[in-house]
Amino acid sequence: MTGRLRWTTEPATYRRVLHVLLGTVVALPYLAAGWLLARTAVQGIGTGAVLLLAGAAVVVGIAVTVLPGVRELLVAAARTLLDADLPDPPGPGDLLDHRVPFADRCRAAVWLGLCAATGVVAGAAVLYLLPVAASMLIAPWQSLPPLPTGPGAWWTPPVGLLLVPLLAGGLAAAGAGQARLAPRLLGPGPRQRQAIALAARLEHARRRADRQAERARLARELHDSVGHALTVTTLQAGAAAELLHSDPEFARRALAAIADTGRAALDDLDHVLGLLNDDEDRADGPDDTGGGGGPGPVRDLEHLGGLFDGARAAGLDLHAETDPAPGLPAVVSREAYRLVQESLTNALRHAGPGPVTLRLRRTPDGLDLTVVNTVARRGRVRHGRGLTGARERVSLLGGSYTAGPDGDGRWVVRATVPGGPRTGPGPAGTERERGGAHA
Repeated sequence: MTGRLRWTTEPATYRRVLHVLLGTVVALPYLAAGWLLARTAVQGIGTGAVLLLAGAAVVVGIAVTVLPGVRELLVAAARTLLDADLPDPPGPGDLLDHRVPFADRCRAAVWLGLCAATGVVAGAAVLYLLPVAASMLIAPWQSLPPLPTGPGAWWTPPVGLLLVPLLAGGLAAAGAGQARLAPRLLGPGPRQRQAIALAARLEHARRRADRQAERARLARELHDSVGHALTVTTLQAGAAAELLHSDPEFARRALAAIADTGRAALDDLDHVLGLLNDDEDRADGPDDTGGGGGPGPVRDLEHLGGLFDGARAAGLDLHAETDPAPGLPAVVSREAYRLVQESLTNALRHAGPGPVTLRLRRTPDGLDLTVVNTVARRGRVRHGRGLTGARERVSLLGGSYTAGPDGDGRWVVRATVPGGPRTGPGPAGTERERGGAHA
């Protein structure tokens, strides 16, 4: 179909015609008021009274647009039927001021009057031209004064057929005109445009802050993962170098552990870098769960066994007791794993001789973590980024975190992480992991 006639098949054309005809319905109360005024004038009550009634009718008609919801209804109708590019009307919960300025109310009143006037013309045209067209189609065979009949009325059917597309074209043109005028009369005024621009800037700032927070979270995860890997690798390499000739089997195991730890660290690094690259293309903020989304290694409490094995392979005398943790939210399980990883990394770096005791308990409210190790005599207490990051993560989850010496030559880490109601086996079904057992 050619471009000139394409409008006849577009759904938008018929929606616009419907909007035009809705103006007829809007105009009915005003037409009724005009008819009553005309009858009153005929009854001779006086010109002053008629003018007073006419002025009151105009005031009432304009005041309709001030009623709550009327302008919003006009905007919704224009957006739905005219496909007008209009923003959502501000509501009480929005950042925008939901009070509509008086100038915007006046423009809405003009729009309502325009729609009513167009509706009157359109309704009158439909009610008049359709019967006339039908009469002209049958005029040669049926006497319908004042139309001619018989052979002399040969011209009436073509004219009747022509009236129908003319009427349709007129209604479509009226709808197109309303679609062009709607943004000017129903669109936001200067004050609202400023408020919309401010809201857009605030939303952009919020998303940017969310992305920065997500990147900070990824940086903490990378610090924990790679820091742990480097600590294990350094200790294993030193042990392998010392025992290379006296205990070659131990040296081979140490080198294998270094390779495994390095591969795991590379996987974590690839995962984080992939998330950072994806973040550049994301229009929305980070995932609400804080998981970062996307494929890649996401370690949680189910992976504690490998973490414990790596710590023992690095020379840590670890005694671990863990409860099974079914039903935990994913973010809690993931952050609890990071807390255990950070604690073991610090123990590998700074602990003195002696065992490291780790207890992870499932409680009705969540998880309790306790890690105890001796403090090296010549070491000094350092509060690095790892402890700060752990404290921040626990705080964001609504828990508590403490780490420091207890006065008896031991370093104690205690963390409580809320995790919802307890499910699964109770204390009788608790699973213990000591010495060489796997969690």
